[in-house]
Amino acid sequence: MKLTPAVRLTAAIALILLLAGAVLLWLAAVTPWHTDSNAYFAALQRLRATLYFGQPDAETFKRATVRFAALQTQYATHKWLYADVAYACFSLGLCAAIVAGLALRFGAQLLRTQRSALVVLGVTVLALAETLAGLAADPLHRFYREQLPEWSDALEIPLAGALVAMIPIATVTLLLVLPPLVFRRRSSGPLLVFTRPPHWPAILANAIYALPLAFAAFLLTSFASRGGWALAPAGLMLLWLFLNGRALWIAPKEEAAS
Repeated sequence: MKLTPAVRLTAAIALILLLAGAVLLWLAAVTPWHTDSNAYFAALQRLRATLYFGQPDAETFKRATVRFAALQTQYATHKWLYADVAYACFSLGLCAAIVAGLALRFGAQLLRTQRSALVVLGVTVLALAETLAGLAADPLHRFYREQLPEWSDALEIPLAGALVAMIPIATVTLLLVLPPLVFRRRSSGPLLVFTRPPHWPAILANAIYALPLAFAAFLLTSFASRGGWALAPAGLMLLWLFLNGRALWIAPKEEAAS
C-alpha cells in the first residue's frame, strides 16, 4: 500500500467535504425557520380558519394550497438549503473516503474493468436503493419540515411517483450492467477507454451508454436538492457502473490459459 498523489488528493477532498458539511450544518442549526415566524404563523392560522370552519369546496382547498406555497416562499430562509448541502457534503465526503481507502488498497486496478458479478451487482443494488431514497427524501423532508399543507395528498402522491419512477430506472440499469457480465466476462481493459480497433463496437457502446452516463452526471448535480445526500452518491455509483459496462464491451478478450 502506497500513499500516491491520487490517494492523498482523494483523502483531502474527503476531509474538505466533511469539514464543509460540519460548517453548513452549524449554519442550518442557527438559522431560523422563517424570516418572521410570528407573521408566518398568524397568516397560516388565518388560512386554516378558511378551511376548518365552514364547508369549503374543492376550489377553496386549491386556493389554500396555492396560498400555503406562497407563504412558504415569502417567509423562507436558507436554513434548509444549508442543511441539504451539509447532508450532501457528508455523504460525498464518506464516498471520497471509501474511494481513497480502495485506491490505497488496490491502486491502479480501480481504473480497470471490474468483472466480478458480486461486486458489480452489489454496487448496482446500493445505487438503486440510494436513488429510491433520494427520490423519496424530497417529499419526506418537506413533510417533516412542515412545508406541505396537511389538507392535501402532497406526500402520498410523490412517494408513489418515486416508486413508479424506479421501474424504468432499475430496468435500464440492469439491462446495461448485467449483459456485459454475462457475455464479456473474459474482457479486460482500462475503465476510461474511448475506442479501439475494430471501432464499430466502441461506437455502438458509446452511443448506447451516452444517455445513461448523462443521467448519472445529472444526479451528481442534484447534491443541493432535498434528496441530494442520496442522489449524488447514487450518481457516482451509476457513473462507475455505466463506465464499467461500456468498457467491458470495448475491451479485448483475454486469451484463455493453455
